[in-house]
Amino acid sequence: MARSKKDLDLYKLEVFYWVAELRSFSEAAQRLSLRQPTVSAHIQDLEKGIGGKLFYRIPGKVSLTPLGEMIALKASHLLAFKRETLAAVEQFHGTLSGDLWIGGSNIPGEYLLPQKLGAFVRKYPDVKPILRISGSAGVVEEVIEGKVEIGYVGFKPADPRLALEKIWKDEMVLAIPRGHPWARRSSIDLAMLGAERFISRETGSGTLDSFRELLSDRGQTADDLLHVAMQLGSTEAVKQALLAGFGISILSRTSIQRELAEGALLEMPIEGFKMERDFYEVVYRQRPLSPAAQAFRLYLQTA
Repeated sequence: MARSKKDLDLYKLEVFYWVAELRSFSEAAQRLSLRQPTVSAHIQDLEKGIGGKLFYRIPGKVSLTPLGEMIALKASHLLAFKRETLAAVEQFHGTLSGDLWIGGSNIPGEYLLPQKLGAFVRKYPDVKPILRISGSAGVVEEVIEGKVEIGYVGFKPADPRLALEKIWKDEMVLAIPRGHPWARRSSIDLAMLGAERFISRETGSGTLDSFRELLSDRGQTADDLLHVAMQLGSTEAVKQALLAGFGISILSRTSIQRELAEGALLEMPIEGFKMERDFYEVVYRQRPLSPAAQAFRLYLQTA
């Protein structure tokens, strides 16, 4: 008996969904723990079942046909329902399993999430967290591209496709080496920053963007105020440059708690300038979350 064009294999539909989201057969295969030829075979079967092509296949690029666009939208709704149902069933039985793909900018990724993920896995030992760490802008891009399900970043992205929720408070401080000439001062004026070598994070860093925003609120710019002598790609690299006495920097208090306690680095207050920001949880509005991701979000809200 010939297969009806209305007959959809839901598993093959899920495979298609991830190829469509990631715009890549190889990345979809990695996400689903399949071989790439298996992914291709599922897509071919699905195309036969619905009687039309879902993708334009150009070397190095995958894009959706009009039929593919329509099926991808319907697939997202079906998979959202499936995952919400599975999450409810697994939590009802007290079981949860699967990969948990999340992204964290440097401070959440290196200093906050590992401990929270460890506690979550003790509660759900069959969940395997996969944490990708990059700058805040990079994490947001990975959420949009579907490479991670949830992102945790240090600035508020202005993208209507994303749903945001404030999740943690953070305080940034001016950190100086122990032997710095300012070490005997009780505070400095903001204008004094320009006289010192400033060690900056890279463009796209939540810490840097938050500092720029705070300066903008005062009618100033970082480019005019700071003498950036070095730009480094991680908080840890900035910290090592500080410990070597190369200059000064603005860092999250969370990232240098031990160094401040040991006296290796010193906090220098800036008169009349308090540096606070929020960390945000970021998800893609129209993309269904896995049961593990839904449970982790709930866990952070109640932990």
